[in-house]
Amino acid sequence: MDDTHSHRFTRLLSTMAVTAAIVASTALSGGGIASAAPPTPTQKLCGQAGDNPKTDSRLWLWGQVKNTTPKKPGSNLEVVQPAGQVQPNPKKPKYYAVRHGGDSKGVDDDFLIVPTNRVRGIECPYLWDGSQLNLWSAGWWQGGKRVAKDPAKPLAIGVNSAEKRGQDQLHIHLAQVYPGTLRDLKAISHPETSLFNWRKTDVVLDVDPAKTSNPNHQKHFHVVKYTGALPDLFKVLHGQMAVGDDIGKFSIAVVDAGQPNTYFVLASTPTLGGGKDTGTGLMDQIYAWVHK
Repeated sequence: MDDTHSHRFTRLLSTMAVTAAIVASTALSGGGIASAAPPTPTQKLCGQAGDNPKTDSRLWLWGQVKNTTPKKPGSNLEVVQPAGQVQPNPKKPKYYAVRHGGDSKGVDDDFLIVPTNRVRGIECPYLWDGSQLNLWSAGWWQGGKRVAKDPAKPLAIGVNSAEKRGQDQLHIHLAQVYPGTLRDLKAISHPETSLFNWRKTDVVLDVDPAKTSNPNHQKHFHVVKYTGALPDLFKVLHGQMAVGDDIGKFSIAVVDAGQPNTYFVLASTPTLGGGKDTGTGLMDQIYAWVHK
């Protein structure tokens, strides 16, 4: 083999090695030559930033908040960057969007807050790993500003279970409480006051009969009457999960208790109380909404 052929052969081997390296690198990064790596278990539960709202109607809400900022809020009422001290990582601040909801015929009793990063819903581990904003505190503050004031129907905010929600981007509803639910909450003679005992409680409350097929329009809830700064309830509830429990089956709500910094904190699942539909994964049932 002469020098010319030898050099050509050497260059060919070098080119083949570079090509192989590119293919391997592309496969790892999910590029175009090789197929993308399958999503991890956490990505399946939380979704990914590249999820396409145009191909899935349940991602419509994700499409309304994706890539929005305080200066470019898109279709949202506003996009908020909370102050640095409440940011999980102040060097990479997170935002949430505030929107009108689409459920109620009422006036100023139907708003949402939505994280602008991809969080599929209550089942997403990002909500208790320390990487997210406390959206409960933010929701209570926004609800206090925006939801119409009515002593008979004070503020209630809540999130639905994975099965009962209509959109697969986390959203907390800001609403007014159904008066019958509020009456029963206030009638609890010795309410539990420690969130550490949240899941040990079982209280039957009246719910809006227009939103349930249960003939006695009552449902079972875990209830705590809590005083203090509103904690991140996703973390609190996750900390009370036993082996085999599925946090995605839970709904959570907070209702104004009528005293300073005091709330009724509720949680439920469809089977709480021992029956098929004795509890609820749909907190719509405790809101005063007249559905559209």
